[in-house]
Amino acid sequence: MKPSRISPRTTRTIAAAAVLAVTMSGCAGGAGGGTGGGDGGGGGTGYEYGASPDEIKAAFADVDPLTITYQPSAQSSEGIDAYRAAAFIENLETLSDGKITVDTTYGQGIAGYDELPDALVDGRVDIAYMLPIYQPDQFPVFHAWVGGTTLTGTSPLVDELAASAAIGQLTWEDENLLSEFRDQGIEPLTPFNSAGAIMGFCGEQHVDASDWAGGQVRASSQAQITQLNALDASPVSLEYTETFEALQRGTIDCTMSAALAAETAGVLEVAPHATYTTDVTFARGPGGVYAGSAWESWPLAVQQLVFDSMEDEFTQARRGDLDANYVAAEQIREQGGSFSEMDPDAQSALLDASQGIVQDAAAEGHLPEGTVDAIPAAVEEWRGTVEELGYEDQGTFADYDEWYPMDDEEYLAPVGSTYFEEVMLPHRPS
Repeated sequence: MKPSRISPRTTRTIAAAAVLAVTMSGCAGGAGGGTGGGDGGGGGTGYEYGASPDEIKAAFADVDPLTITYQPSAQSSEGIDAYRAAAFIENLETLSDGKITVDTTYGQGIAGYDELPDALVDGRVDIAYMLPIYQPDQFPVFHAWVGGTTLTGTSPLVDELAASAAIGQLTWEDENLLSEFRDQGIEPLTPFNSAGAIMGFCGEQHVDASDWAGGQVRASSQAQITQLNALDASPVSLEYTETFEALQRGTIDCTMSAALAAETAGVLEVAPHATYTTDVTFARGPGGVYAGSAWESWPLAVQQLVFDSMEDEFTQARRGDLDANYVAAEQIREQGGSFSEMDPDAQSALLDASQGIVQDAAAEGHLPEGTVDAIPAAVEEWRGTVEELGYEDQGTFADYDEWYPMDDEEYLAPVGSTYFEEVMLPHRPS
């Protein structure tokens, strides 16, 4: 398996948001349960949004040194999936003028995803990338939004950016989702990261409905199971770590995965035929960044710096997803594989099933009424914003490595800044 590519990260602070010429102090409403509009957890003074690095450091002059225990999603500090962890650590340790030490444990070394909610609450972990999709009974609203990701559509660049921003916006606006975490003592910093578009990675091409019918396909959520049933496929529940061997042995025909997860797990070696959709997508594998019980005790400046670092979290998450598409294009070509768009009739069946998933969740009260229409509308609005920022699809998934500027580490900064300004800033601790 070809190793993941990662370039040295150009130093860039969250103060770059000032490029948009917006300088605000605080904002209406706090990010934390119990901090809304108040003095923010442990008190103290904060800093204005858009402040310079020196001004941010000055806000930490009277802050006592503290250590934040951090568990990112990456398995190590190297690789495409470590971009956002590197940005987060750099922001906190540098801009706090050394007052914050980030104690980082990779590879779910403190608590597995099934245990992370408890670990955040009991203090074993202070901040973590969590996958609430693994606890549908504990986080039913989050689980409902997983179904919502099916209505975003797919294109190599524009729709990827638009979908992530649109779902991010709608989930930040859903008080039921935010309360679902806060009521359990967990503070959402990025309540819903949609992650990359899901494709079918298969040992052989799967294009029309007959290709999928009867096939054994690994699914990672109930929404994917419903979608696969609509294609007459046979969904299989399988641990992520067992997927490579199952594909290698032919126990399963395909796995539903984002390119980032497929590349990291080596799936492209044994399943080099990717099937993608355009008008609908398979349910994504989202997660989010959350703080635990320590959040309420942190001084305001700490809360603000942590929260402001979520701009880089969004940007670097997108960078990881898109760079993985680049690597996938290279590897699939080397493996003699293919990228194929799903047949329109199969996509139509998939869309009907997806709309039903969202409508049922809304009827159960887990999603706002009208979500089935709100999601495509939000995606379309963000698609326009993304294009206005100068992003465009210059090719397909198959030739992605020929036109996407993977080595430009600042390429996605404008969309990250715009997202933070328009969606997250109103939730900034104040």
